[in-house]
Amino acid sequence: MGRPLTIYSGVNDAVLSYVPISANRILDVGCGTGTFGEVLRRAREREVVGITYSREEADLAEKRLTAVYCADLNNFDLTTLGRFDCVVMSHVLEHLYRPDEFLKQVRNILEPNGAIVVALPNVVVWWQRVQFLLGRWRYTDWGILDRTHFRFFDLCSSAELLGEAGYEVVMRRCDGRFPLIKPIRPFIGNLANRIDRFMSELVPGMFAMQFLYLAKIAEPSVAISDHP
Repeated sequence: MGRPLTIYSGVNDAVLSYVPISANRILDVGCGTGTFGEVLRRAREREVVGITYSREEADLAEKRLTAVYCADLNNFDLTTLGRFDCVVMSHVLEHLYRPDEFLKQVRNILEPNGAIVVALPNVVVWWQRVQFLLGRWRYTDWGILDRTHFRFFDLCSSAELLGEAGYEVVMRRCDGRFPLIKPIRPFIGNLANRIDRFMSELVPGMFAMQFLYLAKIAEPSVAISDHP
């Protein structure tokens, strides 16, 4: 996984809303400076463990989380961390060489009723489509075409990633901002948020900036025989 160019300290509220309230032990994969995990710990008494590739982020996260590991996720044995009620992977899987294999590893550390929360960026969001139509593919230090991204996803391929790794989607949300003219958004207030949500769900490939999933390990299918 390439070295991050930016110290991440944000809180993705959409992802936060998907973390089960019952989860007592949470693994935050790609924890940044621990700001997100700190919010989880303040919500109720719980253990939040973080992993980040950045030593700078790890030093800051250690002040906020139960424990922090500085490691390359492409070469890290998750089973050394114990088991978790919830594993959060917010805008992380696209940075890995084999996100499918990593997701399979995560299954080994989930409690029987555990869940994963995944957020993936939409590579074909409307403004990126405009750039593609203009013949432009430009890597940046942040965002959809972050230069440390190894994989890119749309709505279908993001769901397929989870399914092929052995997960069943419990909830899905397409989250984005509809391109309203800037002066209009503050004028119409909360209606803008409702428009964002409606259009992101109506045309997710175009207007969703990220795809969110709450998933659990899929039950093994049982073959039914026609013979007694």
